[in-house]
Amino acid sequence: MYNRKNYQWATVMVALLFCMAAACKETGTPVVQSCTTVTDSLIPLKINIGKPLNLYLDSMLVIGVQTPVQYLEKENALLILDTYGKRLLQYPLTANDTVTKPSRAQALHLNEKVMYMHYQNRDSLLLYTYGVFRLSYYNLDTDTVYKTLSFHDRKVKTNFAFNPAPPNASNAAPIIFKGNNIIGTGYLMGEHDSEVPAGRTLFSILHVPDGSLQHKVPYSAIYKTGNWGGSHMRTTYAAYNQQQGTLLLSLPADHHLQVIDSAWHVTSVYAGSRQKLCIASMPIPKNSPQLQDPDNALRYFTGTPAYRDIIYDAYHQRYYRVLQTPPAAAELNAQQLGEKHATLIAFDNTFHYLGEGPLPKGLALDNFFVTEQGLYFLNVANHDQNIGQYVHINPEL
Repeated sequence: MYNRKNYQWATVMVALLFCMAAACKETGTPVVQSCTTVTDSLIPLKINIGKPLNLYLDSMLVIGVQTPVQYLEKENALLILDTYGKRLLQYPLTANDTVTKPSRAQALHLNEKVMYMHYQNRDSLLLYTYGVFRLSYYNLDTDTVYKTLSFHDRKVKTNFAFNPAPPNASNAAPIIFKGNNIIGTGYLMGEHDSEVPAGRTLFSILHVPDGSLQHKVPYSAIYKTGNWGGSHMRTTYAAYNQQQGTLLLSLPADHHLQVIDSAWHVTSVYAGSRQKLCIASMPIPKNSPQLQDPDNALRYFTGTPAYRDIIYDAYHQRYYRVLQTPPAAAELNAQQLGEKHATLIAFDNTFHYLGEGPLPKGLALDNFFVTEQGLYFLNVANHDQNIGQYVHINPEL
């Protein structure tokens, strides 16, 4: 386990060391500190690890960090989109077998790589393609795409004053279907001194049926200053509470969640750890040549705490937020990189703090699904090429 000392001093030291080692020839940039502010005590949360879900993989199937998956409650089954073999597979979760085999596999006639899917029924499997920012409606009975919608806003001429991000969808940032609106969240890479923070919006709203687009909600206040590295600390995570009709936005540098109602009013709600820690921006300018080397941004990200997933458990009406903290020095490799430690923080549906506890190592935190029995995260530490394994996480609450 990692050392739970005061991370405020740790992150300051990381920033100073980075500056001395990598930025000694550049003018220093003030470091922004985002620190925990609550004074109530940390409540230990017991994380029970249940029976893993082992899925049989044939010679064509690979389940990776970005593989689209969806839990079907009615069928109690897991859908997996084989993006390389272009197949849709369904695994029953009712089987008592040690290794579960798919009950159904269907070839899909696709021309582009899909990064996200949402199954509504056999007439409508919705497939999202990043890059072209297209949402396709696929009919599984006729094996055809019968409708497409675009998140590419041709009316917008992007500049530093207004630069909306198209959806970068995953289970940790799902595309949300809300009435006549289809909502996605995303982020753009990079940092620039000339950008206007209010114009760097994170949500795109596609109105059906006319296909018009709106762009709303910029980064929270902590991002108005400082250099946040332009990549990992800019990643957006979202969830949707259908019962309340609210969207939730989790940003890596912010201890607060952005809670967005149906009128797009944004409320900042504290939903951070009760550990004493600070999240620090980079100590180099946004235009530093060092940012051209992605390993520098990754080393910075490794050395500072950061939030990521916000997960809504509709079965128990709870929220779970994931926090990552830096690995110990002994866990770093020669490039000063290593796996961060993950903590699961639990809240009720009014954001009352319930506790926090460590997650196992080796989890793909973006590849997960929720059932009545708990959370399931893909185990990337599993090296059996014939099995895709999901770790069953059941917080004791």
